Amino acid sequence: MKKLLLITVLVAIITVGYYLYTLSMPSAGSDNAKDGVKSMSDIATSDKTHEKAEQLELPDNSEQLETQNWQEDIADETAKETQPAAEDYKLTVEEIKLLPAHSQVDITLFTEEEIEALFYSTEITDEIFERINNVSYVPNDNITTDKLRYIRLLHIGFDGKTYIGELIVNEKISDDILDIMKALYFAQYPIESMVLVDEYGADDDKSMEANNTSSFNYRTVPGKSSLSNHSYGLAIDINPLYNPYIRKDSSGELLISPENGAEYADRDKDFPYKIDRDDLCYKLFKEHGFTWGGDWKSVKDYQHFEKSIKEI
Repeated sequence: MKKLLLITVLVAIITVGYYLYTLSMPSAGSDNAKDGVKSMSDIATSDKTHEKAEQLELPDNSEQLETQNWQEDIADETAKETQPAAEDYKLTVEEIKLLPAHSQVDITLFTEEEIEALFYSTEITDEIFERINNVSYVPNDNITTDKLRYIRLLHIGFDGKTYIGELIVNEKISDDILDIMKALYFAQYPIESMVLVDEYGADDDKSMEANNTSSFNYRTVPGKSSLSNHSYGLAIDINPLYNPYIRKDSSGELLISPENGAEYADRDKDFPYKIDRDDLCYKLFKEHGFTWGGDWKSVKDYQHFEKSIKEI
């Protein structure tokens, strides 16, 4: 009997012990079980990564990243070496000469010699004659095209950028104009537009309204029957909108050309692009023997510089 009781107690102790042991183990759905699965997964992944690293002969992950960065740096340097330098995109002087007037050009990489080569004059070619025939030029007994010169140059626009300009002038002043325009360009003197008046149908009013700087135009003096010195290519108008032509008609009424330049007729006001005796443009033209319309008595033509037939 005692033996049976002892066996019963031992079985009970073993049963209770086993029950307590099972309570201490994590279930399949518990966080600990999940962590256990995750740990096993991480170990497996790590082993695979390590195995892959060994196959690639890379020591470990950190060194692999360093190697990758080093390879990217080498690729960047190689790309820089094979990429053409900025100067490889530079247009040549001859290519710029083929561009139409008023084209914007980037000459920041040009030498001074190359820039000066873009200031030149030619005789009136057949191509240019086609542009001006029966527009700014009409058959006449006063001036023939062989006495005129087509000028190409550079000028600084109101936006501070470089543009191609063009003029037709008398051969007697072509060197003067080139020298003056070159000096204005290197001084960064702003001229908004400089294309042949033919682009405006030889309409002087339209050209002035657009603030276009121009020279040759076979026409008479406004309000008169006599020829303007523009007809001989001996006069040039600079930034005409800001430097208008002012005169009185027979009734005493003040006439301003262009009309949209009326706000600049008062020369006591301070405003940009105004030509006066302190202006560089005025000084350069005077040095080259030109007369300024702003010095005239009966009319004022603040845009206008000229030489007369007698002076040449």
